[in-house]
Amino acid sequence: MELLGDAVLHGDDRATLRLARDYDHPVAAVWTALTVPALTRLWWADLRTDLQVGGEFSLEWLTGPPGELEWWPGEITAMDAPRLLEHTNSEHGLLRWELEPLDAGALRARTRLRLTNDLEGEDAWVPMSLAAWHLHLDQLATALDGGSVDWSGWASATNLRLRELRAAYAATLPRTY
Repeated sequence: MELLGDAVLHGDDRATLRLARDYDHPVAAVWTALTVPALTRLWWADLRTDLQVGGEFSLEWLTGPPGELEWWPGEITAMDAPRLLEHTNSEHGLLRWELEPLDAGALRARTRLRLTNDLEGEDAWVPMSLAAWHLHLDQLATALDGGSVDWSGWASATNLRLRELRAAYAATLPRTY
């Protein structure tokens, strides 16, 4: 199983998650999928945003039962469209999305996305967070190719894959939990 990243455990229940994935789409398409609410819903979450530094970047994850979901507030802390988006999230800390064009001059543009997530919480949550981000980055590939997630069946459809990824990421981390 190919993993997309790793984590650095800083102690005091702080960690930095680092993931990277290449997409067979241009930077502009990946940027749009990160910042346009109609598109974030296809792979990640509902989004309320004022796309400027200091602007809102609040998310409502769609992975739970309808009626039990809540908005998690956030704010854009840095932005250099279409290459860099950094924002806070009340549940996930600081998220930094960096987009790098690959294969300049090639017939088909490609993009490397790097996600860094600085978070606070029990170290036991780190492998699950890595696994969940891995799944969301897989779902981004599906959305970029014209598909979307069936959120009503997300939990049951991804449960086994999430457990497998969590175990694989846990095996790469020091045993602090």
